[in-house]
Amino acid sequence: VVEWREWFTLLARRSLALREAGEAGTAVAERAQRGDARAPPDELAYWRWGGQYLTRYLRWEGGEGHDPEAPCLLLVHGFAASAEQWQRLVHQLRAQAGGEPLPPVYALDLLGFGMSEKPGLSYTQYVWEAQVVDFAREVMGGRPLVLCGNSIGGGLSAGASATLGDQVKGLILCNTAGVLEEPAEYAAPRMLVRDATLRGEHAAPFAPVPLFGQPAVDAFGAALVAALFPRVPALLDGIYGDRPANADEALAFAITQGACSPGAANVIGSGQKLATNRPLNEVLDGEAGGFGGPVLVPQGMNDKVSGPARASERADAFERLRPGVKVCRLEAGGHCPQDDAPEAVAAAILEFLPAVREYAQGDTSRGRAAESTVGA
Repeated sequence: VVEWREWFTLLARRSLALREAGEAGTAVAERAQRGDARAPPDELAYWRWGGQYLTRYLRWEGGEGHDPEAPCLLLVHGFAASAEQWQRLVHQLRAQAGGEPLPPVYALDLLGFGMSEKPGLSYTQYVWEAQVVDFAREVMGGRPLVLCGNSIGGGLSAGASATLGDQVKGLILCNTAGVLEEPAEYAAPRMLVRDATLRGEHAAPFAPVPLFGQPAVDAFGAALVAALFPRVPALLDGIYGDRPANADEALAFAITQGACSPGAANVIGSGQKLATNRPLNEVLDGEAGGFGGPVLVPQGMNDKVSGPARASERADAFERLRPGVKVCRLEAGGHCPQDDAPEAVAAAILEFLPAVREYAQGDTSRGRAAESTVGA
């Protein structure tokens, strides 16, 4: 019998020991793999977020001769997934890049998922968004980056791009979650949340389970895990309908391993009580303090989670959102297009990167101009 924190420490030590022995050390490497090829990470490492919570991340080295000033890629997975769901995309990026050296690529396990710890917190989008922001600043050292997220990871990436400011040079949203209001009808907030709070006009505290509290969340999460656990392979077959071979035993094991870890019930239960998040209209509005740079939206049109009709509606709304947002409709892609249509998503990203470099160079020029003005 081990205490929950010791469990994750032992899991991390086992992964690192496997790496030292020349093995992958990832969950997908321990089960049979089918479908499109995956790129094993060049590095598997752990970081204590806030000096407390053990979180895992994967890293792929940049190509030989890559520009050390070029933005890195930071990949953020969706709900109940893990960093390993990006390995097929990285393989395709490397395969399609040809002679163009890619920058380093990072993928992290959000707190509560994958091989990261699952402490007894009240999980919200803002907790995970803060983790992404701190990872970009601490682990990546503030280096310029392109954020890329899938599902809820897309919403987190969009929110983090607004917070990180000039560090972010591009944003990629793969079938992203998050509120997206009709651009023609969207009304910008009267004032920023920070300013409203300082004036005492903040909203009432968020109380998602007023009667039964945390025990109700834990019980609901445990029941959900028990009901879905044996059905994970079948559910993945449905979600990956256009590429069922990619819903292999390795993917199912990576998901179920995280779902049976200590604390998982609370995390899964939290998915039913997430607070209202800032709309994408706000966080992608550069004039309102959001991210105003280039955005790529690889949208799997055969999304079995939200539904194809909803996927089409959101693609249309993104196209109307603002200049600089490019939508790539993937007819043979589902809810996780980076994993069930990796070749198409990789091609779209490689076509998108010149716009990122142009935007980054413009940022540098604007910064130099501002410094010259101050110096004068």
